[in-house]
Amino acid sequence: MKKLLFLILSITISLFTFSQNTNNQSLTESEINGAIEDSLLEIEEEKHNGHFAGVDFGLTTLLNNSFQASFPNDPQWNNDVLKSFNFNFNFYDRKLIITPDKWGVTVGLGLNLTKIAFSKDWTLQDSYSKKDSAVYGNAHIDTISFTRNKLHLAYLQIPILLEFTPKKNVWISAGVITGIKLSSNVKQIYTDKTNPNIEFERTIKGTFALNTFKCDATIRAGFGQYFGRMYGLFVSYALVPTFNTSLMANVHPLTFGVSYNW
Repeated sequence: MKKLLFLILSITISLFTFSQNTNNQSLTESEINGAIEDSLLEIEEEKHNGHFAGVDFGLTTLLNNSFQASFPNDPQWNNDVLKSFNFNFNFYDRKLIITPDKWGVTVGLGLNLTKIAFSKDWTLQDSYSKKDSAVYGNAHIDTISFTRNKLHLAYLQIPILLEFTPKKNVWISAGVITGIKLSSNVKQIYTDKTNPNIEFERTIKGTFALNTFKCDATIRAGFGQYFGRMYGLFVSYALVPTFNTSLMANVHPLTFGVSYNW
């Protein structure tokens, strides 16, 4: 008899607890309205998401002011394209709406890292002109055979892009990406002539007559969403020469590659 009473009491307590949980899970009208408002805010915020934030990876070829990859007087800038990398970490964007569905202007903020590989064993050094004390870069063929020999550049960059989105996850944008130089150096890696197992690294710091500011024309396009992520292509051309042309060669990097956006 005691066991039967204990069983009935247990079932009664369980039913009462379930009833209380069910009541607690029911939403009030204000909570439902709040959830709807949050959803609408998320949709509205989504409209302001441009297609700049993310990461880019590309290759860079150096062109002269005639759009040719030829530098007869400065052969060090005939770079090794397949080893000249361009990486962008674009950590912020905001689209300013022009029309609700399709057009907008995207601005943002990002970090550009460029590595230009020398085609031969060139060494770039900073020197000072006695005439005007301006810094410029001297290049000479080194006696060392380098396994890696690259000019490293870092820029903080800001885009201004006109963006067209014909449908979700498909877009094309065009505009300019401005930037300010943060650092520049040449990094070289070579092995010991007597013992190839010993490796050395040399860093040459300098300004190399690089322009402080850059301005690149760019076209970017996205072709859809795959595996939950958005992918695209981009191409950029430097409108402003990389170097001060009164001291160095007239060099305009052309970069092309793929993008991964979030």
